[in-house]
Amino acid sequence: MESSSRSAGLGIELLNQSNYKMWRSCMQSYLVGGELWAVVGGANTAQPEDNAENVEDLKKWTTMNAKAEFVLKKSISPALFDHIMKCTSANDIWETLNRLFNKKDIGRLQMLENELANSSQGDLSISQFFLKIKNLCSEISVLDPDEPISEARMRRHIIRGLRKEYTPFVTSIQGWDRQPSLEEFENLLSSQESLARQMAGISISSNSNNTGEALFAHGRKNFRFEKKEFKRHVNEGAGEPSHKKKFKCHRCGRPGHIKRFCNVKLNSGNYARKNGGFHDSSHGEDEDSWGKCFMVESSTLNAMASINFQNDWIVDSGCGHHLTGDESKFSKLQPHIGNEAMVTADNTVHKVENEGTVVINNGGNDSITLNNVFHVPGMKKNLFSVPNAVDAGYSVLFGPHDVKFLRNVKFIKADVMHTGRRVKDTFVLSTASSYIDKVSCNENASLWHARLGHVNFDKLKVMVRKNLVKGLPSLTTFPSKEVCEGCQFGKSHRLPFGISQSRSKAPLECIHGDLFGPTRTPSFSGLRYMLILVDDFSRFTWVYCIKQKSDAFSKFQEFKEIVEGVLGLKIKRLRTDNGGEFISDEFFSFCRWFGIRRELSCAETPQQNGIAEWKIRHLTETCRSWLHAKNLPKALWAEGMMCAAYVINRLHLSPNNMKTPYELMFGEKPSVKHFKVFGSICYVHVPDSRRGKLDAKAKKCIFIGWWWRYKLARI
Repeated sequence: MESSSRSAGLGIELLNQSNYKMWRSCMQSYLVGGELWAVVGGANTAQPEDNAENVEDLKKWTTMNAKAEFVLKKSISPALFDHIMKCTSANDIWETLNRLFNKKDIGRLQMLENELANSSQGDLSISQFFLKIKNLCSEISVLDPDEPISEARMRRHIIRGLRKEYTPFVTSIQGWDRQPSLEEFENLLSSQESLARQMAGISISSNSNNTGEALFAHGRKNFRFEKKEFKRHVNEGAGEPSHKKKFKCHRCGRPGHIKRFCNVKLNSGNYARKNGGFHDSSHGEDEDSWGKCFMVESSTLNAMASINFQNDWIVDSGCGHHLTGDESKFSKLQPHIGNEAMVTADNTVHKVENEGTVVINNGGNDSITLNNVFHVPGMKKNLFSVPNAVDAGYSVLFGPHDVKFLRNVKFIKADVMHTGRRVKDTFVLSTASSYIDKVSCNENASLWHARLGHVNFDKLKVMVRKNLVKGLPSLTTFPSKEVCEGCQFGKSHRLPFGISQSRSKAPLECIHGDLFGPTRTPSFSGLRYMLILVDDFSRFTWVYCIKQKSDAFSKFQEFKEIVEGVLGLKIKRLRTDNGGEFISDEFFSFCRWFGIRRELSCAETPQQNGIAEWKIRHLTETCRSWLHAKNLPKALWAEGMMCAAYVINRLHLSPNNMKTPYELMFGEKPSVKHFKVFGSICYVHVPDSRRGKLDAKAKKCIFIGWWWRYKLARI
C-alpha cells in the first residue's frame, strides 16, 4: 500500500488530482537539495547551444535535465502521465503541470468569495474563526494570483464576522497609534475570549461589576485553627451575649457559637491514604476530636483582586489531578509517561509534560505535600484536585464561607437532602427527578440489565417470571421509561426509510442524477467517471462516461439540449446528492436560468437518491457479468456500462409494469432483433478501397455495443 501511494526512494506522495500544492512544495525542496532545481525552475532552464564552446556545459545540462526528468516522472501517478508524454525537458514538465493545476476555476473562486463575504464567527472560538478565514483567503489567493487577498482585507473580514460582544474591544484597539499585526490581533482576541469565559464561571455580586467570589488558600492561620484562640475569644465575650454574634463556627459556618458547642457532629470514615494524594507534614494530633483540617476562606467582594493566582491554589472539585504551569514550584520533577492533555476554556490543548512533588508552605512550620502533581506548561493557575484529596483519605466539607479538608472523621449528623455519585474524577448530582429515588426504585433491575449484557427489560421480565436461570433474584420493579445511556450508544439503529409512493406523470418531470467513480482502472480512452441520468416516469437511463468530475456540468447541458429537442418537453426537476460536481454556482445558475428546480438529498443519506443508486448497481452488475463471462479486460468498463444502459432501457420494469422504459419514453415498443452478446467475436468486412488484392476481406473484432446516435454496432 505504501509503495503504491509514494514514489520509491523519494518519500513524496505521488501527484494526483488533489495534492498539487503539497507535491509542488515537497518536490521543489527535493530538487533544490539534489542540485537539480537550476534546470527545472532556476537560471539554466534553457538548453545551451550545441557548439564547440558549450560542449562541457551542454553535457552537464543534459545530465542534470535527465536526472530531473526522471525524478519528476517517478513522482507522478500513472493517471496524469499522458499530460507530460510530449514534454522535452524537466522545465517543460514543471510548467505543464503548473498550467494544468493552477488554472483559474471561476466557479470555485466565486463560491469561496461568497463564503468569505458571509462568514461569521457563530459558535466558533477565536482561533477556529481565524483559521477558517485564513484558509479561505489562502485558497482564493491561489486561484486568483493576480489579486491576492491582503492582510488588511483579511482583517476587515475578521472584524466584520466577530460576535457583537467583541465590538467594544475591537473599537478600542482601532484607536491605537500602532495597529497590531494579524497574529498579535488574534492573540489579543484570544486573551479577551479566555478572560470572558473565566469570568462567566464566577459568581458576580449584584453590588459590584468587576468583583466576584473565589476560593483561595492564605497562610498558616487559615489552615490550622488553634484551640487556645477559641478560648481567648470565648473569655472576651463572657457576659456579653451580643458579642457572641461575632463568633463563627468553623464546623458549620453559622454565627453565634463555636465549634465545641456545634450540634453538627462528624461521622466516622475510614479512608486509605494513597500515594497520589497529599499529607500534612506536621506531627501530632490536634486536641479536637474531629482531627486535623485546613481551611480555604471565602473571598470578599474584592476577591479577584486579592487572589494571588501565581502562588494560591484554586480548589476544583471537577479536576482529576493537581495541576500547575509553574515548574519552579516542584521540589521533585520527572518526565510524565503517558499522553494526558488538558483542554482550557479557549479550546487550547495543553499536554502534560512532567509530574512531581510540590510542597505548599503555610507560613509556619507546617506544610502540605502534593504528590504526582501534573506540570502543564501554559497553565495560568494552580488547581487543587478534590478527587485527589478524597483518594488520599480526606473528607471535603464545603460551607457557605469556606471549604474544609478533614481527617480522622468520626461521624456527621445532618439532614441529607440529595446524594450525588462519583463518576471517575467527577461528582455528579442527577437532575432527573431525584437520583436517590431513581436508584432505590430501579437499582436491582438496572444492575441485572447491565450484568446480562444490557438485555431488553421485557426479556429480563420473562427470565424472572419463568425462572429460566439460577441466581437471578425475584425482581418486582422494572423501569418503564428509563433510557440506558449504554444502550443508546451501543444499540442505536437508523429508522427505516419509507417507500416513496409518488411518481412523475410524464417524461422529464423529474430527472435523477448521480456520479459513478473514480474507477481504479481507466478505460482505453482514459475515462474514470460515469454520469448517470434517470427519468423518474419511465426509468429510461442515459449514461455519459467522462474523464473528470468537472465534466459532469457540460454533459448535463448536452443531455438537456438533446432530450428536450427530441421529446419536445422541458426538464422540470433535477434530483442529485451533494457532490461538488452538482452544487457549483455555475450549475445552480444554469438550472435557475432554465427554470429547473434543484432537489438535493441529505448528507450521508444515499437512500434519498435511491433511483439513481439502484440504477448504478443494475448497470454495474450487468457490465461485470459480461466482462467476466467473456474474460475481457476491465478497461472496457465504459463500453460495458453504455451497452448495459442500452439493453436495460429495453427490459420491462417490474411484474406490475409490463412496459419497457423505451416504450414509456417514446410511445412505441423497442426492437431487439439486432442484439448481440457483448464481447462476442465478430468479423467486419473491409472495403475494397482499404485493402489490396491479396489482403483479407474481413477483420476479427469484438462486439462492444451500439452507437445509439447512428444505429451502428461498436467493435
